[in-house]
Amino acid sequence: MADKDKPRDIRTMINQFRTSDHWAVSLARDLLWVVAVVGCIALALFLICGTWPSVVTIESESMVPNMNVGDLVVVVQKDRFGDLQTWDDGKKSGYKKFGDYGDVIIYRPNGITDMWASVGILPFSKQHPIIHRAMSWTEAGQPVPSYLNTYRGKVTPADYLPLTVSGQTANGYTILSTGTANQVSNYTSGSKDLIMKTPQGNYVLPEDAVIPNSGYVRDTDTTATNGGYITKGDNNYFSDQGYLTIPGTGTVGPVAKEWVIGKALFTVPYVGLLPLHIVEVIVVIVIIMVLHEFYLRRKWEETTVKPQKKSGKKQR
Repeated sequence: MADKDKPRDIRTMINQFRTSDHWAVSLARDLLWVVAVVGCIALALFLICGTWPSVVTIESESMVPNMNVGDLVVVVQKDRFGDLQTWDDGKKSGYKKFGDYGDVIIYRPNGITDMWASVGILPFSKQHPIIHRAMSWTEAGQPVPSYLNTYRGKVTPADYLPLTVSGQTANGYTILSTGTANQVSNYTSGSKDLIMKTPQGNYVLPEDAVIPNSGYVRDTDTTATNGGYITKGDNNYFSDQGYLTIPGTGTVGPVAKEWVIGKALFTVPYVGLLPLHIVEVIVVIVIIMVLHEFYLRRKWEETTVKPQKKSGKKQR
């Protein structure tokens, strides 16, 4: 009686868990094995990259064609494998990354995050980091510059030319110019001028002020409250600061250094589609594992249960 009541030690329990043929225990072993493998990969990435999360997924077309939806991006510390360089820095040094000057950084907009993002489980987070190119650095108290690429991702500008405000149209559009001459304010919808509608106002870049294959930059009326990077999606018309607004976060401001998670090292196409559909992937994996265990169980029963032999004698 005493032997039956004696509690089992941890080694015995582990051995029973390891050798049990019960389908539920076998399924639990498989799940633990998957978790262990994923954990080892995550630890290795953290040690190599120095960041957490060490991989993120492209979720929008803001960086097309240099990064596409579903690409898995490997992220390293901002000063690992060389100092972080902005577009302005890269233009001077000749440094390019992902098809244009400067580094692509991963940052938390306005430094805001939630529990899931802070522990690196981004598929469950509502505060996803942004993956855009660092264009320049602005000090606190300086005007926030606005970068404009009218070609979006179709053309990589050779330079960003300064824009000035040259007038107003009769219907309230702000007229921009690459020169100093005032433009006429008789804009009509049938013209070939470039029209830009933003939360801050509507702008017109007259056809005769457009410089082919060039981008534009101008100082806005907003003053930077903190020093930070000005960022822009390669496929977006405007840079983020002053134009990109996120629910629950507000309008994105200059990116302070402590808000930068890291910089993009390289991408792996399509692999990022898995975390984008993490719930569906988990459900499919669990179903496959359950079906596999059910199949093995049936095979085991077929090989262990012996059929009864029929007697050759007839009963009278």
